Amino acid sequence: MMNTDKQIIFFLKDYTAYIKINRPPHNFFDTKLISQIADILEEMDKEIHCRSIILSSEGKNFCAGADFSKSNFTSGENIYEDLYKQAIRLFRTNKPIIASIQGAAIGGGLGVALSADFRITCKEAKFSANFGKLGFHQGFGTTITLPRVVGSQKAKLMLLTSKRINGEEAYSIGLADYLVERSELMNKATILSKEINASGPLGIKAIRNTLNQGLADKIQEVVKIEAREQNILRKTSDFQEGIDASVNRRDPIFKGN
Repeated sequence: MMNTDKQIIFFLKDYTAYIKINRPPHNFFDTKLISQIADILEEMDKEIHCRSIILSSEGKNFCAGADFSKSNFTSGENIYEDLYKQAIRLFRTNKPIIASIQGAAIGGGLGVALSADFRITCKEAKFSANFGKLGFHQGFGTTITLPRVVGSQKAKLMLLTSKRINGEEAYSIGLADYLVERSELMNKATILSKEINASGPLGIKAIRNTLNQGLADKIQEVVKIEAREQNILRKTSDFQEGIDASVNRRDPIFKGN
């Protein structure tokens, strides 16, 4: 089973589904991309020949966040209705997901990485919850998923400073489960998927569902709050300054309005 799209490359082999985001070099996402990933995940839930999923991307970065050139992130449209209803779908699927992270996972891209059960990375990778540096609020359920993985204190540090950490530090704080050479990322992901695939699929589904009990519902509730704050903040001058500074690779000058 194989599907090739401009934005998504997908195939199923030896009980593992491979999903590759294909928007190099930075793999910015929009609503359509997240919806496409969710469509595949939901289809794999019904596929008895799929027992695990590897999510990766083509290019320099894993996912450098949302595509702010798209109107749904900058206009008056509702972020929850337009984007986060699609993001919630990622958390309601049943097959274990392994994210292979070769480069930057920034902002919403970090949120995408945190939607996976496991993260495999390399020292060259970068991770940042940079929402504050954009004059913005975290989204994609990161309010829940980041502290769930690294602990509340480390999550607060990442969110309130927008600090960028490399793959080695990500591994040391538990944000990544494995640290390997960049050339070995997919090999390690495949090895992990085979370890999962060797177990009884019904048992794995039951175990994962119990471990994740209530998570999708919590994500659904928190993204409503995240979207509300984002809808307020994106109307501010500080947000426009944060985006302009990010695009032009300069330090932002915030005025609190």
